[in-house]
Amino acid sequence: DPVLKDTYILVTAHYDHVGMKPGEGDGIFNGANDDGSGTVSVIELAKAFAANKERPKRSIVFMTVFGEEHGLVGSRYYGANPLVPIEKTVAGINIEQVGRTDDSEGPQQRAFAVTGYDFSDVGDILKKAGDQTGIKVWKHPVNSDKYFAHSDNQALADQGIPAHTVSVAYAFPDYHGAGDHWDKIDYENMAAVDRTVALAIWNIANSSEAPKWSKSNPKAAKYLGVQEGRR
Repeated sequence: DPVLKDTYILVTAHYDHVGMKPGEGDGIFNGANDDGSGTVSVIELAKAFAANKERPKRSIVFMTVFGEEHGLVGSRYYGANPLVPIEKTVAGINIEQVGRTDDSEGPQQRAFAVTGYDFSDVGDILKKAGDQTGIKVWKHPVNSDKYFAHSDNQALADQGIPAHTVSVAYAFPDYHGAGDHWDKIDYENMAAVDRTVALAIWNIANSSEAPKWSKSNPKAAKYLGVQEGRR
């Protein structure tokens, strides 16, 4: 689109983990779910969009960042040194922990939650995509709001960008542990989640209406204020 091509959607994940702790198995904390699942999802989504002959109206930036486990280092750096204009970035979808379905609260199959679900209308956009693909997209009664500030979406939200994180499980056995291995990933379910995220991205990218922070939710007020302050 002649105008919308100069607006952007960010699709992100972090590729670091907690490193090594000698004495626990081989000492390597692989982080297959947290957040290998997110980084490979970003790569697969980029491949899928690149292979699609039909181009969306808006532009999409696929990016993996470092240092999430150490204080959102990479995403905060991006917020201060963006590759594309912040004021032209209409949404951010961050992907974290979408590979394992063995949630500590019970199995989570064909479902994912959104942090800050009702802080903006991105949550509803993701839910509508889930309704079309048979995936439950929901707001966890505690963790959706609690973990909004604990992943890389926060650094983008601080810049006024409606940005949220999608996760299948917030807590799972060996979370931040040495046992988070590739063989515990539910690959079929992860693919279904990624297809839903892809549809939501596609819908945002082809809509003339950019996502908006909620004016009725006080938890979104400071982000809305930053966004409006740029206008």
